[in-house]
Amino acid sequence: MHQKGADGTRRAKRWLDSTTRTRASWTNEDTVSAGRLTFNWPYGGQQPFSFDVGGLLFGEPFDRHIFMAEVKNYSNANLGKDYDDFLAKCYCVWRDQPKWSNQFMFLTWNPFRANSWTRLCQAEAITKACVLNRVRLFGEEDEVAAHSLVDPVVVAELEERLWLVVLSEKQ
Repeated sequence: MHQKGADGTRRAKRWLDSTTRTRASWTNEDTVSAGRLTFNWPYGGQQPFSFDVGGLLFGEPFDRHIFMAEVKNYSNANLGKDYDDFLAKCYCVWRDQPKWSNQFMFLTWNPFRANSWTRLCQAEAITKACVLNRVRLFGEEDEVAAHSLVDPVVVAELEERLWLVVLSEKQ
């Protein structure tokens, strides 16, 4: 699984570099990233998390925007949970350290949640993901209390910064 994930990260980086107007990009295994893609959860005593790829975009309207991307190069019945975790990570970074990223990308080779695909980058999905990750984000066990801690301003700003990309083996 780790090898397949690393292969996916390299392939996603290559695709981003050739098609998405990246000025520069690096993976979490490159020495140039030097921890730039790694962050701490504010609560819950969890291990730090990292994004797989990061870099700079060029061209309007995203010129000089910093991006971070999560890459999922495997078929997994829990890919929806992985996406929820990704949204919570994006919320955490945008709320606590917005200087580190302007855009957040989720790249996968396997579509998921087909019945709600068009809503996966909307406020409701972000809020739900934050509540699911409430202990790590807010230090709160209670679901109702956690829901009240989700900042709607952060969610609205994040909504405009999410990219969801499905790649094909032929890409």
